Amino acid sequence: MLTAMGTPLARLSVVTVCRANPIELADTLRSMLSQEAPPDSEAGAPWLEWVVVDGSEDSRCQRLLDQQGPPLKARGIALRSLRQGARGIYAAVNAGLAASTAPWLQVLPAGDVHADGSSLARLERHARGLVAQGPVPAAVFGQAWVEVPGRGLRWCSPDPGVRAIGRWLRHMLPCHSSLLFDGTWARCHPYREESSIYGDRPVMRAALAAGGPELYLAEPVCRFRLGGLSSGPAAPATLLQRWRDPDLDRRGQSRELLKALLFPLRGVYPDLMRARAHWLGRLC
Repeated sequence: MLTAMGTPLARLSVVTVCRANPIELADTLRSMLSQEAPPDSEAGAPWLEWVVVDGSEDSRCQRLLDQQGPPLKARGIALRSLRQGARGIYAAVNAGLAASTAPWLQVLPAGDVHADGSSLARLERHARGLVAQGPVPAAVFGQAWVEVPGRGLRWCSPDPGVRAIGRWLRHMLPCHSSLLFDGTWARCHPYREESSIYGDRPVMRAALAAGGPELYLAEPVCRFRLGGLSSGPAAPATLLQRWRDPDLDRRGQSRELLKALLFPLRGVYPDLMRARAHWLGRLC
C-alpha cells in the first residue's frame, strides 16, 4: 500500500473550497459521509482524503468541520482542513491540489454534491479499468444533474441521448464536479489564479484533449446547483469582471451578455440552457 512518511495514503482525494457558506458546506459534507468505500478497500485504513480549503473570515465553516471530524473518520475519510485568506477561488483550489496526496482526485466546491453513495467508487472503477488497458488518462467524467434551486428544473449533462461524445465535447465541457482527475496530472496543471470564475475550463480541456469516448461514464455522478458564481444572474460590476476574465473568449462574452439580459425575465436563461443540452443530445 502507498504510504507517505509511514501514513497510509487514501486512494481518492476530494478538494472542496468554501468561504463563509456553512449551509452549502454542510450539503457537501453530508454527501461525503454518504460515499461508500470501494469493495476492495483495505480495512482500517482511510480510503478517502477530503481536503477543505476555507477562505472564510469567520469560523463557522471550521466549527462545522470540527464537529464532523469523528463521523468522517469512522467512515474511512481523512479530513484535512486548510485556512487561506480570500485570494480567489482558483488560488484556493490550487492550495487544495498541492495538499492532496491520492492517485485520483475530484474537485467538489461547497454546495455541490454527489449523485448517490457510489458516485466516487464508480468513477474510480471506470478510471482503473482504462488504466488496465493502456496509459493513465488525465481525467474521466460522468454525467451531472444540473439543478435550478427553487424551480424544480433539472437536466442531465451530457444529455443521455448523446451517442457521439467526442462531437459533444467540441460544443460543451462536462460539469467540473463530474470529473475525476489523475492526481499527478492535476497537481502538475494548476489553475490560472488571475481568472475570476472560468479558470476550470482550460484545465478540463487540457485533461480531455488526448482522450476519446472511453473517458465517458454514461451515469450521473454529481449534482450541480445552478446559480453560483459562474451561472447566476450578474450585476453590472460582476458582468464587467466576467468579460475581463482571461479564460473567457468572445463567444463566452456573448453568452454572459445574454445571461445578464435573460435572467431577470423570470429566469429564462436556465430554460435555454436545458433546451441547448437536449438539442445537443439529439445532434450528437
